[in-house]
Amino acid sequence: MPVEITMPQLSDTMTEGTVVKWHKKEGDKINSGEEVADIETDKATMPMEAFDAGTLAVIVAREGQKVKVGQVIGVIATGSEKPDEIKKKYASGTATAAPKPVEAPPSKPAPAPAAKPSSAPAKPGNYQFDIVVIGGGPAGYAAAIRAGQLKKRVLCIEKESLGGTCLNWGCIPTKALLDDGAFIRKLRLHAAEHGVSYKDLSIDFPKLISRSRAIADKLSKGIEHLFRKYEVKHEIGAGQLLGPHRVKITSAQNTREVTADHIIIATGAKATPLPGVAFDGKKIITSREAMNLPRQPKKIAIIGAGAIGCEFADFYNAVGTEVVVVEMLDHLLPNEDDDVSVLLERVFAKREIDVRVKTKTDKVETTPGGVKLTLSGAKPGVVEADVVLVAIGVSANTDGLLGSNSGLEIFKGRIKADPQYQTNLPNIWAVGDCVSLHWPPQEGMGGYRHPDLAHVAHHEAVNCVERIAGVSDHLIDYKSIPGCTYTHPQVASMGMSERKARELNRKLKVGKFPFSASGRALAMGEPDGFVKLIFDAQYGELLGVHMIGENVTDILAELVVAKKLEATEAEIIEAIHPHPTFSEAIMEAAGVADGRAIHL
Repeated sequence: MPVEITMPQLSDTMTEGTVVKWHKKEGDKINSGEEVADIETDKATMPMEAFDAGTLAVIVAREGQKVKVGQVIGVIATGSEKPDEIKKKYASGTATAAPKPVEAPPSKPAPAPAAKPSSAPAKPGNYQFDIVVIGGGPAGYAAAIRAGQLKKRVLCIEKESLGGTCLNWGCIPTKALLDDGAFIRKLRLHAAEHGVSYKDLSIDFPKLISRSRAIADKLSKGIEHLFRKYEVKHEIGAGQLLGPHRVKITSAQNTREVTADHIIIATGAKATPLPGVAFDGKKIITSREAMNLPRQPKKIAIIGAGAIGCEFADFYNAVGTEVVVVEMLDHLLPNEDDDVSVLLERVFAKREIDVRVKTKTDKVETTPGGVKLTLSGAKPGVVEADVVLVAIGVSANTDGLLGSNSGLEIFKGRIKADPQYQTNLPNIWAVGDCVSLHWPPQEGMGGYRHPDLAHVAHHEAVNCVERIAGVSDHLIDYKSIPGCTYTHPQVASMGMSERKARELNRKLKVGKFPFSASGRALAMGEPDGFVKLIFDAQYGELLGVHMIGENVTDILAELVVAKKLEATEAEIIEAIHPHPTFSEAIMEAAGVADGRAIHL
């Protein structure tokens, strides 16, 4: 079937473009993704890629001709059809070809040709959509909205509620619970310090849960509004990739197939079970059930002390549940700087959370009253609890995603993609937590990895759509990804830990400023924590940021921008920070590193 090449819309305001140069001539072979022409808009000249492979059968719009967006500029023969027959068809005017350019005197520009009336503008490959997005989480809905902003015909397929795990069962509702927990803890432990007294403090656990659910529902409806605003089509169902350009949608009502020039897979991730221990949703649970339990457990065991495990330990401890945390590695939050992890362990111990690091879970059994854990290592023994939350990591959501002949490459359970989010199939892209990104060995990020964070997924999705649309080709700096844990005190970090920097034999200047010396922190009654900044000693380059304390997840953004702009410790010190704020600790930590801190 012949495929029409049409004038793309390369910006929100673009209505027409000029064919500056053809890189191919009629009869030349074309590969999918190969540059075929240069297109000039009112803002820039950009290369245009072919979406399909074949033979360039006919050039409809000649060099120097202005063509309206969506109008045909060329046709590719992709199958057994003969290029000469396609050329005759377009020459006869039976196809939706653009008119020939009008000649004009050399001193005057050629007038824009009038578009031939058509029932609908032609699109590359005559597909139903420009982009189909499978998944409606932080990556999927961001991709769909950005595509809508760029005037693409886009469909987003999501089997549950828009917002995905993050908005509905993760990032957002857990923060509501954690803030409730912090409020309750402050009343219990510090009310008298603030001149507050009360009798018989009681907690309505179902009401805490319902508040977090209401917030999630409100935000999900907000995404629906944005979809309507940007004319994004949304369908509830399970999307399955059948192959390039083809997706099957299975809903409660029916099964149907849709086609698109590009397909973006953004199916996210799900909780990984402990080997040999299946989730039952009642006694052996994931974070999804942990934030929606019908009643408050008297005791909860948590296996895994990453961000999810520590956040739920914080919340349940705050509302009065007995908490045990089991972690195989040396510290809580094992990916964080050692100084941060050690301080969090001290805070948890002070709150009577039973922290068992360097301890392995050998067995998990259900009992009539709950669960029983058999542990070995630094703190062995048997732990009995009402429920056990398994929070040892996440795995990609790929169950049922691929049709039997899709040909998509999977690596260790995740979709293999390059740093531009391109899979092994043309025009099939993957972003977010379902991805395994692969860098060439010679690059600093050589190998494969992917940070499973909502904000990373969001930026990958926007980046991917802008690449498809030809409006941006910037690369994400995966060495400077910010990370946040919303325990109290909060944890925020970016870049190298001190241990890692020293292993690389970097000469360092390290500045550490405690919140116990911060007027704002003391006024809030939140003196626990510090800001720790790691700089290259020779050039002043910011290598790492490690913070623990109240509100540090909010002040981290300053240092993300500083890193992006290549700020040195001197520039951070010399930037005026408002007083009294938590952010002053950043300036002071930089001052400690440079030997000129004022308040320490």
